[in-house]
Amino acid sequence: MSTTTTMTVEDFADLSTSETEDFELIDGELIPMSSGNPLHARIRSRIDFAIESYLLKHPIGMVLIEIDCRLGESTVRRPDVAIFVGDRIRSVDPLKIPVPFAPDIAVEVLSHSESAIDVQHKALQFLAAGTREVWEVDHENAEILVRTNQEIRLLRGHAALETPLLPGFSAALSTLLAPF
Repeated sequence: MSTTTTMTVEDFADLSTSETEDFELIDGELIPMSSGNPLHARIRSRIDFAIESYLLKHPIGMVLIEIDCRLGESTVRRPDVAIFVGDRIRSVDPLKIPVPFAPDIAVEVLSHSESAIDVQHKALQFLAAGTREVWEVDHENAEILVRTNQEIRLLRGHAALETPLLPGFSAALSTLLAPF
């Protein structure tokens, strides 16, 4: 008979960064994360650049790349891009991880190593923890799925990515998902 030892967010936070940099904490278990390929990294960078450019002109929040975010007592997830809006970001200790709450927008650039069920599970965890939108960026199919607790929007082709959480923000899918 085997037993599984579960870990809390506090236990996870007490580990050194080198021990956690390749892991997420999911329901108390350390789960290894796979590395993205160069195209994955490029798309993530384009999204970060688009959001950062917007926030420089409209200082309503902050964008962070691959930052650990607390989603519950025993779950820490690391979205590819985390966008925080409003005043609560002022309560974040810039030298401490995980961020003590879910981002307002979590961006996940899909990779070949993730199943559709895994991605959906992750999106639902973010939404349950208070994330208001999850952007699932699928470069292979040239589309972005925007999930909220109320709806799912599929963006394709000549569509622009827009959100009421970033008033006036607009980015063409063709720019974000351009080939390497």
